[in-house]
Amino acid sequence: MSDREFQGYVHVRQDSGQCMFTLRANLASTKIKAAVKSATGVAFPNRCLCEVSEGCTLAWMSPDELLIMVPTAQAQKLLTGLEAALEGLHVLLEDVSDARAKFILSGAHVREVLGKLAPMDCHPAQFPVGSFNRTRFAQVAGAVFMEQEDLISIICFRSVQDYVFTLFCDAVAPGSEVLL
Repeated sequence: MSDREFQGYVHVRQDSGQCMFTLRANLASTKIKAAVKSATGVAFPNRCLCEVSEGCTLAWMSPDELLIMVPTAQAQKLLTGLEAALEGLHVLLEDVSDARAKFILSGAHVREVLGKLAPMDCHPAQFPVGSFNRTRFAQVAGAVFMEQEDLISIICFRSVQDYVFTLFCDAVAPGSEVLL
């Protein structure tokens, strides 16, 4: 599917240029942390955070799950490196790119839009830049990464990508701004 976009008072764009891998393992293990850092070059994220370096993102999903996102052009090299670094360790590493969709929201009011659709505290003190949170967007599960103050990534299951795209487009439509 090609990327789609919508310009409202916040810009919504689908980003299909990413591959995503899920790593299930004991994330408290120093061996796992060292192997992942060695293979990706990215610092291991703390709870509810993301770390990014040279286009590779590590997102803390739970005590035993890490989401690894990388541009499609780098995916095979990264996967090969991860498999080699994790050899002999008790892990599950799977390519979930075909099961996930990613959207980028950009603009000065991204927190407002997120607050309309997700039952979470979007205030900068509670959800600072670098934060990653699993949540819901109206009726579906997803995750959100606060990349910059005016840029967030939304991740959802591919089976609901049309619903999520429409949901965010409706939330950013001109005239839908929250009035104070």
